[in-house]
Amino acid sequence: MINRLKKDWAYRGFKIGMITQHEYRHIFLLLFWPFYIVTFFAIGKLAMSDFHVIHCGLDDIIPFCEYFVIPYAFWYPFWICMLAYTFFFEVPVFKKAMKYFMITFSISLVIYAVWHTGHNMWPTTFPRENVCTWLVRRIYAADYNTNICPSDHVIGAFAVVFIAKETKRFSKMSRWIVILAIAILITISICFVKQHSALDILGAVPVILIGYIFAFKSKK
Repeated sequence: MINRLKKDWAYRGFKIGMITQHEYRHIFLLLFWPFYIVTFFAIGKLAMSDFHVIHCGLDDIIPFCEYFVIPYAFWYPFWICMLAYTFFFEVPVFKKAMKYFMITFSISLVIYAVWHTGHNMWPTTFPRENVCTWLVRRIYAADYNTNICPSDHVIGAFAVVFIAKETKRFSKMSRWIVILAIAILITISICFVKQHSALDILGAVPVILIGYIFAFKSKK
C-alpha cells in the first residue's frame, strides 16, 4: 500500500518556483478555502441580527440525540481527508472535486448573502451529561445558528461520495457503499443535533445536482 502511494505521489521533484507550471497550477485552487471560510462566517455573523427562520413539522418530530454529534463532527475529516488524498495522489480527481466545491459552496454563499436563514432549535438543557453533550456545546459555541439553507454539511458529505467514485482506491463497490452510508448518516445527523431543519437537506439537493452535473457527470 505504501509503495503504491509513493508511486502515485504527485509532487516528485516539485519546487516552489515550479508552482506556475501547468502541472502544478491546481495548487492555486486551494485559495478558495480561505475565501470561503472568511465569507461564510462574515455572512453568518451579519445574518444573526435578522434572519428567516427555517422550520417544518418534521423538525418537531425528530428528537434531539447527542450521539449523532459523532457523525456530524466526522464531516470535517471526512471531506478534508478525501480532498487531501486526491490533492497528493490523484490530481485529475482533485480538480474535479475542487470544481464541485467551488460551484456548490459559492452557490450557498450567494444564497446565504441574499436570503438570511437561521433556526431557533438549539436546546437550552440536555437530557444527559456525557462526552457527546459536551461536544454539542462546543459546536454550538463555535458556530452560528445562521447560514443553514442549503446545508453545506449535506453538500460536502455527498462530495465525498462523488469523489470516491472517481478514485482508483475508493471506487471499489464495498468501499464506496461504506462512504455512501457515512454520507447518509451525516445528512441525518444535522437534524438530530438540531443544527439544521429537515428543509435544509431538501434545499441542498438541487445544489448537489448542479455540482455533480458540472464537475463529475461524464460528457458521454
